[in-house]
Amino acid sequence: MYNVPMSQSTYDIGPHGQVDDGVTLGYIYPGWTEKLVIGEHAIIRSGSILYAGSTIGKRFTCGHHVLIRAECRIGDRVVILHNSTLEGKITIGKGVKIMAHVYIPSRTVIGDFVFIGPGCTFLNHRTPMRTDEPIAGPILEDRVCIGGGSTICPGVRIGQNSFIGAGALVNKDVPPDTLAYGVPARFHPLPEELSGGNRPQSMLTGTDLWAGQVGDDWKIDYPDLARSPAREK
Repeated sequence: MYNVPMSQSTYDIGPHGQVDDGVTLGYIYPGWTEKLVIGEHAIIRSGSILYAGSTIGKRFTCGHHVLIRAECRIGDRVVILHNSTLEGKITIGKGVKIMAHVYIPSRTVIGDFVFIGPGCTFLNHRTPMRTDEPIAGPILEDRVCIGGGSTICPGVRIGQNSFIGAGALVNKDVPPDTLAYGVPARFHPLPEELSGGNRPQSMLTGTDLWAGQVGDDWKIDYPDLARSPAREK
């Protein structure tokens, strides 16, 4: 780990960051115009490459060998773990957890407090290299949970609070407050124990077993959630 300069020609990073050796910040590409901007208290592990032109909020946790390409807009307290790829032009809200080995293509939109399990694949074109259909990544509304190994097809919208079972193939829109699983995914009523969406308190704590963001400082930024019951609806 080293004390990375807070400002260079291709990036700005807030104070109190932890950046391992072997990290590339502000990777440039033809036509780039804007710096990579990262908020305070970031943790960025070795082997990761973050392009110029993206903006990332505070308390960011980045695992080893993560690739984040240009024009991503990422909120506060987001976790992206090892060997995950974000292809650029992606919007991610606050308090999102993306586990290891996840692939997210351009034009994907992810809301607040979303959980994406390991090994998930998102797609943004139904007929690649065959038609001129426009690129359209999936849209995940707030507090969605995606089980590990799932595939989310282009342009699919997953409604808020929905829960996608592990290994599902989601090829059509999922209504809010729905349980979906299978290949292709079929819809079922959301059981009471899964209702209300992901718990923000759980999403904002315990980000990494190995010296990630810890503590209760999130309560300063989210006092309403700190005063709320454990399950926030």
